[in-house]
Amino acid sequence: MKKKNEQSIGEIIREYLKMTQLENHVFETRIAEVWQEALGDRITLETERIHLQSGTLFVTLKSPSLKNDILMRRTVIRTVLNEKLGSEIIKSVIIR
Repeated sequence: MKKKNEQSIGEIIREYLKMTQLENHVFETRIAEVWQEALGDRITLETERIHLQSGTLFVTLKSPSLKNDILMRRTVIRTVLNEKLGSEIIKSVIIR
C-alpha cells in the first residue's frame, strides 16, 4: 500500500528540475534533437540558435527566405514539436 507522501522517481526528478530551473535546459537539449527530427538536416544547418523561455521557443535562422517559410508554418511546427516532446511545453514560436 502506498503512503500519501510517496512519489515516483520521475516525479521527484521533475520537481527537482523545476526547483533548480534546469527544466528549460533539459527541454532545450531535447527540443534541438526534435527540431532536427521534425524539420530535417537542411533547416537544422540553417538554424543558429534555439532557446526556450517561459513556454516561448525562440529560433534564430541564417536564411531570410527560410525565416519566411518557417514563420508561415510555425503553428504546425509548434504542434509537431510538442507531440514529439510528449507535452505542451512550447506555447509559441518566435522566429528571428
